[in-house]
Amino acid sequence: MSYYSPNPHFAPDDFSADREKLERVEAEAGWYFNSATKQQQARFTDRMSAAFAYRGSPRWEREREAAQKEFTETTAGASALCAETVRELMETGEVSEALSYRWDELAVAGAMAQAAE
Repeated sequence: MSYYSPNPHFAPDDFSADREKLERVEAEAGWYFNSATKQQQARFTDRMSAAFAYRGSPRWEREREAAQKEFTETTAGASALCAETVRELMETGEVSEALSYRWDELAVAGAMAQAAE
């Protein structure tokens, strides 16, 4: 019979600082994403509010899936830019001027599209 005793000199890696940093980075990137996709979020909320009367029915499922699909398709560029922002924030700790400019371009393009409607 063997006896196992934990090594008192071994401390497992504590990744809490990395997790906290990732949470902060994702929150900041999420702020950029939310700022750039206000119109899409409003459209999604409107569609879901209209479909709420059918909650639990197959029609509600279809409406929800269609709204989610539209939101995913219309925010694909912002999602890719958000992932790039997370990567850059993890590597450098800040958003570069070029990346910030790309976020601004995305927001302006959304505003121009809304004005054209």
